[in-house]
Amino acid sequence: MRIPAREHIVFSQTGTFRRGWLLPPEEAKYSFDGTDEAQHARGGVSVELGLLPAPDMPEMIAEELSSELPDLLSQRVDERVHWEVSVICDPLTGSSPDAVRVIDAGCERMLEEDWDLTICMTDLPLRTNKLWPIVAAVSTARKTAVLSMPPLGVTLLRRRAREAIVQLVKELYEGSPELGQESEERDDQGMGTGANAGDAQHPGSRADPLIRHRLSEVVAPIRRVTPAEKDAEDIDVRFVSPTVRGHLRLLAGMVLANRPWRLFSTMKSALAAAFATGAYALVTPSVWQIGDSLGWVRLLVLMVLALVAMVVWIIVAHNLWEKTAEREARDQVALYNAATALTITVAVLFSYTVLFVLILVVASIFVPSSFFQSILQHSVGPSDYMRLAWITASLATVAGALGSGVEDEETVREATYGYRQRRRNWPDDSEGSSDTH
Repeated sequence: MRIPAREHIVFSQTGTFRRGWLLPPEEAKYSFDGTDEAQHARGGVSVELGLLPAPDMPEMIAEELSSELPDLLSQRVDERVHWEVSVICDPLTGSSPDAVRVIDAGCERMLEEDWDLTICMTDLPLRTNKLWPIVAAVSTARKTAVLSMPPLGVTLLRRRAREAIVQLVKELYEGSPELGQESEERDDQGMGTGANAGDAQHPGSRADPLIRHRLSEVVAPIRRVTPAEKDAEDIDVRFVSPTVRGHLRLLAGMVLANRPWRLFSTMKSALAAAFATGAYALVTPSVWQIGDSLGWVRLLVLMVLALVAMVVWIIVAHNLWEKTAEREARDQVALYNAATALTITVAVLFSYTVLFVLILVVASIFVPSSFFQSILQHSVGPSDYMRLAWITASLATVAGALGSGVEDEETVREATYGYRQRRRNWPDDSEGSSDTH
């Protein structure tokens, strides 16, 4: 099968960089200026690492890290080789939650591109038969590992991904018979009899943690697990996050991968309708009196009900709720639905906040305090204007935004894992299906 041309990025320790169109392996191979000299300077040994990120967030992070990784790999894996890092975005990397299938696809791509090692980077949570989020899985036999980005969380994501990739490369490098044998031969050649004998740097222990210890790792640790023989499927090591906080970090990472800020950009018509309704409510004295009579708790409950109604409406109107008849996929679908609901909630909450601020500004300008005071029959202050803006925003969300929908159907669907997964499997199927296969 012929591989289509695609954009290819290569970084090396010499600082050489080229970005161009990668032709199929049988048609062309790139070599970059300075690579040969660097290889001779390091004993003629070169190791090429291929990063296979899924589109969107994994691709962006892979491209950002590709220039840093050669030096990091030299420092923390083996300084006696010349490291090169290539990046090719592959939608199939983010098309399956099965770690074994992703590793198989990555191994095939590694052979096609003539790489030495491969790291697949996916934005899907990896499926397992235990209730443990899988952060990464390693197959030294295939010289391929897969890293799931969502379990890394939201904060310091780039740094955590960088450390995870370095450790996964270390696992593959030390576990590879060919590369490990070459490393031992270089050790024997480099050993001297003088005072510096035995000072050559060796790769560290393969039992290192995936991410170096920080406060976040103490709170929600990532553990190294060796699968049982019957469950291994050529997987040597899994890194899992088994705690409740690990699950919460997974959900937060999934919401980040869904990019809720893009949803907000599709809600301009709903926001405009809500603001128009709110402006009408501002000139209604009965709304002022109701807001004044309600306590903070009731105003909070009213806001929650308005937000829930808006979230449910968007999910139902755009058929975003995933369904499946497969027993094995039910946990995965439940996770997808939870991430979808949280993503839409974040977008709706941000929209509500913008609406609240706009109404508060308008109320402060166009509702005279003297007239406001005459209606409420007591002195007014900032808290009264906040009550008025609060109840108006909640009523406007229900009466104005609810039912108006969003402007870009494709962007809304992109905020769901099931749709992105199906689109990567079948790129020509733009509509997709609501069922998870």
